[in-house]
Amino acid sequence: MANTRKAAESTTANAFETTLSSQLGASDLTVNVASTTGLASPCYIVIEPDSATQREYIFIDSTVAATSFTTTTADNRYLSGSAAGSGLTHPSGSKVRVSPMKQHFEDIFDALGKVVDTTYSSGTAGEVVFDVADGTVDVANDEIFIRDANDSNKVKRESVADLVAGIDGNGLTASSGVLNVSISSSEIAAGTLVTEAEGIGSNDNDTTVPTSAAVKDYVDTNAADIGLVIALG
Repeated sequence: MANTRKAAESTTANAFETTLSSQLGASDLTVNVASTTGLASPCYIVIEPDSATQREYIFIDSTVAATSFTTTTADNRYLSGSAAGSGLTHPSGSKVRVSPMKQHFEDIFDALGKVVDTTYSSGTAGEVVFDVADGTVDVANDEIFIRDANDSNKVKRESVADLVAGIDGNGLTASSGVLNVSISSSEIAAGTLVTEAEGIGSNDNDTTVPTSAAVKDYVDTNAADIGLVIALG
């Protein structure tokens, strides 16, 4: 088994203290107490906090009932800072408290570490990072984050479809986040397109494209010569 802690917010309560209403055995997963008012799952509790030999930190990730806490795995018990790594039994009447714990700050910095380099000794400490899972882009519906230069560099979100629509230029059209090529003669550079007036005969090269009118004019003008070539094979 493994502990179920995550880089996520846990509930806390100032000045929360109660007592065990029954003994907590060394491997028990349910902590029976006088009251849980003010707390919800997930949360951290410490039992017998004032005892150097009995203190135990526990992560509660399951049911928080009116008079009990439940954790899902034994690995959520005996967290760092506990008097022992196993084998502690707490008698009925023992104090149960919520207080600032190492684990609270670890969880906070684990979460921050997903978006910011929090390593003090790192040359990029404080820089933005994105330690997140890969995903498949749904170009019609997904969004991306941008730094809006026109609004004090605030971070905002924008749809992929709108981004693509904003960059479609001549010969390109955007639909649901997809660019399509649609080229007409008006989008072809004048020096590249050979028109009927310019004639194919004077543009013997591999860098220009003739219009259909230019081709037809050439064929019509040279029909006799073309026919002779065909006849002679």
